[in-house]
Amino acid sequence: MKKVIKFFLMFTVFCSALAMFSCNCKTATKDEASKKSCCTQPTGEELIIVAHVLVHPEFKEELLNAFQAVVKGTHTEEGNISYDLYEDINNPLKFTFIEYWKSPAAIDAHNASAHFQEFAKAIEGKADLDVTTMKHKY
Repeated sequence: MKKVIKFFLMFTVFCSALAMFSCNCKTATKDEASKKSCCTQPTGEELIIVAHVLVHPEFKEELLNAFQAVVKGTHTEEGNISYDLYEDINNPLKFTFIEYWKSPAAIDAHNASAHFQEFAKAIEGKADLDVTTMKHKY
């Protein structure tokens, strides 16, 4: 079952990246958030981060607020292409951030941002993290 879930997550990442980089900007909606994610021309510097967060049960409600705040703040960042949070349907304590970034510098700026620093403090000791940073290969 774990292999199926892992495959599904990677397939989702692949399909999302394909959709973002093959979109026609002329037909994109006027909505700025949609244009931001749809109309990014690839440079070869883009990175994807998949961050699994396993929340300690007693902190779930508290951390849901922190998750929402970091997602909202990150969507405003210039170097962010996409930043979404998913909840595991088989484990309500497991969450996965799937992030698309324009460059390593964009990730550095994100990590230094006030909203991310607040998020890091909020989850400290309240969740276990497993973070993978990837680049497009083929």
